[in-house]
Amino acid sequence: MKKLLTSLTVASLLSLSAYSISAHEGKRYGDIEREIITDPSLTQQQKEDIKQIYKQTKQDLGIYRAEEKQVRVSMRPLMQSDSWDQVAVTNAVEQQMQLTLQLQLIRAKSKNQVFNQLSAEQQAQFMANRDDKKGTQRNGNSKRKIQRLVKALDLNSDQQTKLTVMMTKDKARRATNKEQVENVRAQLTAIIQAEEFDDSAWLALHAQNKQQKREMEVSKIKSRFDILSLLNADQGEKFEKMMKKSKQSKRNNKRDDDSNENEYLSN
Repeated sequence: MKKLLTSLTVASLLSLSAYSISAHEGKRYGDIEREIITDPSLTQQQKEDIKQIYKQTKQDLGIYRAEEKQVRVSMRPLMQSDSWDQVAVTNAVEQQMQLTLQLQLIRAKSKNQVFNQLSAEQQAQFMANRDDKKGTQRNGNSKRKIQRLVKALDLNSDQQTKLTVMMTKDKARRATNKEQVENVRAQLTAIIQAEEFDDSAWLALHAQNKQQKREMEVSKIKSRFDILSLLNADQGEKFEKMMKKSKQSKRNNKRDDDSNENEYLSN
């Protein structure tokens, strides 16, 4: 169970959410590349130029691969603790945020370059497609999630009660932060879709929201930590399998739903 706690909590920590880059984004990179270069509206020259941008971005991201691995290694002893250490986790999140910021900047500049490879008509179509997708997005039903967990993990009444309280609090936390997250995303999108990428504006925006972002990530990890603490060894193994299956399903859905440059250029 302790190994499970370590792997899942570290995975949560390395998957900084909200308006941040996913630690696993690089694993979807090839799929995104194939989607955009096969867009029939792109000219051959656009495809070649975008391929070159992808190539350079991969090289730039690769510089930080060793640092990402080191962060994961250094976090494992921390997450094997039997008790929650707010200060230590906050420091770990701070370390990861500093690394993620570098990755985000590389990706943001690359997105800007790709966006500006598109014609005005292609840019307009991209933004229209993105707005359509926003309108069709659905939020998960927390009650159904709890019911699925209760059934799949065979939770007792005490576990059910505690899980319901935890997930209700987590939902309220996310709702509280939703407006701010969407506002930041809109500002980041404006920077990415400008004719010239403004490094200063992009970094300033992240600096302004750094404290809230750190608090959000620590709260998310604490929620996961608390849920895992409710489970016994057998339940923990089942939960791990459910997590892996859910993550893979989300990746597959994203590959199916994202059209051409939409995923690469969106936040």
